[in-house]
Formats: sequence, structure tokens, C-alpha cells
Amino acid sequence: MKVLGIISMIFAIVAIFVPIVGAYLTIVCGLLAAFSAGEGITFGLVAIGINILNIIFLSPSLWVMAGMSDVDNDILLGMGIVFIGVQIIALIVLFWIHKSWKKKQLLPSK
Repeated sequence: MKVLGIISMIFAIVAIFVPIVGAYLTIVCGLLAAFSAGEGITFGLVAIGINILNIIFLSPSLWVMAGMSDVDNDILLGMGIVFIGVQIIALIVLFWIHKSWKKKQLLPSK
């Protein structure tokens, strides 16, 4: 599971520099990070943190489109909330899987 954490962290860093698709790439990174429990929990947490910073501060294309669009701004603003929501759900799943992984490691083997 450490590999998933490393891959999600690499994708999260790449998503910073990709203009439009980068925001959608954070969803993929969140899914990968959610299953990086165990030894890769640190990488998963870092990837989720980078994704949140990317969405809020470093993704100007998302927020510029929301501010300058003739379309209803609530829809585009909702996209940003969905991107953040995916990261929060990924964080919850990561802790849940890590907790069950830890419990499995503590069980004596037969």
C-alpha cells in the first residue's frame, strides 16, 4: 500500500502544474491516497494535503472560471466544493482502512 501513497503523491504534485485537468486529477489522487493505508499512510496524508492546497490556492483555472463565467456561478463553485469533498472522504476512508489494517497486524497469527 506504500506504492499507492507514493503514486498519489506524485500525481498530486503533477496536478499542480496541469492547468485544467489538474483539478480533476486531484480526484484520482484522492482515490489512490484513500487506499494507501499501512506503511503508506504518510504519503497518503501528504497527497491529500497537497490536493487540498492545490484546489483552494493553486488552481486558478477553476476559480477564474467560477468568477468570470456567464453560467450560474453556483454550479462552478459547487465543483470546487465537490473536489474538496472528495479529499475529505478520501481522508476518512484512509483512516478507516488504516485502523482496520492496524487491528489486523495486532492479531496473533495461527
